[in-house]
Amino acid sequence: MITLILAGGSGTRLWPLSRRLHPKQFLAINGDKSLLRQTAERAKEHADEIVVATNREQYFYVRDELIDIVPEDNIIQEPSRRNTAPAIALASLFINEHYGNENFLVLPSDHVLNGNFFETAKKAEPLAKEHLVTFGIEPRNPATGYGYIKPGEPLGYGNKVKKFIEKPSGEKAEQLIKEGCLWNSGIFLFSPSLLAREFELHSGEIASHMQSYEELLNSYNKLASISIDYAIMEKSSRSAVVPYSGKWQDIGSWKSVYALMQKDEKGNAVKGEAMLYDTSSSLIYGDERLVACIGVEDVVIIDTRDALLVAKKDRAEDVKKITEELLARGRDEAIIHTTVHRPWGYYTLLEEGSRYKVKRLCIYPGKSISLQRHHHRAEHWIVVKGTARVVKGEDEVFIHENEGIYIPKSTMHRLENPGKVDLHLIETQTGEYIEEEDIERFDDEYGRC
Repeated sequence: MITLILAGGSGTRLWPLSRRLHPKQFLAINGDKSLLRQTAERAKEHADEIVVATNREQYFYVRDELIDIVPEDNIIQEPSRRNTAPAIALASLFINEHYGNENFLVLPSDHVLNGNFFETAKKAEPLAKEHLVTFGIEPRNPATGYGYIKPGEPLGYGNKVKKFIEKPSGEKAEQLIKEGCLWNSGIFLFSPSLLAREFELHSGEIASHMQSYEELLNSYNKLASISIDYAIMEKSSRSAVVPYSGKWQDIGSWKSVYALMQKDEKGNAVKGEAMLYDTSSSLIYGDERLVACIGVEDVVIIDTRDALLVAKKDRAEDVKKITEELLARGRDEAIIHTTVHRPWGYYTLLEEGSRYKVKRLCIYPGKSISLQRHHHRAEHWIVVKGTARVVKGEDEVFIHENEGIYIPKSTMHRLENPGKVDLHLIETQTGEYIEEEDIERFDDEYGRC
């Protein structure tokens, strides 16, 4: 069995920790490893092969995070964000062309579950030969944050799907549980050949481009954004559901993060430095600064370098409204963190003002930035740790610790770490325009020219 991990995401539901270019699967919510890394490690124990689907903006994050688990060739780069139906269709063609008509398990990258689930998935494989299998979680409470599935007549190891139900009200959820309905997990088991036939029957727009992986990839930007549930599962007479009663958690809201984390004697879940007085049943997440709370209850407080969220716990799912407004205003806080990862390392924005910007750069051993120039800004680099090889115009020089170099605007330049340890620098940019768009690349080992 192949495992397909969906690692896209828009970074809206766990803001301000998640951002558009750093969605929640890259966060270490319940330990030191990211949700994506945990998902891949679980899959590795049970899958014959792992394939990951992500978008081009996040490719290098995924590659670096899973470099010892997933072959680089098995990371599919979606040209744009088109939701789960196009992503799964593209991955299905990739799997069929590389591994044949093997069943593949579709796992979101931001779910937490235990190894027992893979035993359930294995038992469901015969059902997937003739049915589109989804997995329904036996409800622990009348949750309103999930869709529900109503099972129908028995069908092998599972049941036919009688009905898919949208996220209900609390009262409706209680009734659905009494009727034996299951939470819709968003986890699937498909056969590539059957999936292709069902796309033909129910989603002609996608199916018309599914002659090959390359054809769908080249047509991807033309496709509508639609989920696999809406595109196929809710329409198909072959949809089946397999119940699962083990550990499962969709990390889709701050409330679910709170449920996952360990609590103190007053029901507080804390990550980072915090001082709490007369505080109970709250989630406190401090990124760098100390967070102090007095006399609060049932709140979510998430502090990052450039944004602070304070919300009632039962209203925390409304954070999506904040991110929508930030995007509408063109605010960076919805898109990137002050620390931004690149294929060569990362940088942290330290300070920004009129006509200047200060960053801390880290270049990984053996890595380099592209050969580039800027038309509206100059740069000054000071090496804090390590040794830098710098191309400046026609010259090449080495810069050591406590030394610096000035790059005038419109000067071709490249920064490289020739050493075996991380290279740390302070970069000061000055000029009339200092945004990232002011860059002209001439050579780039990461294919960004």
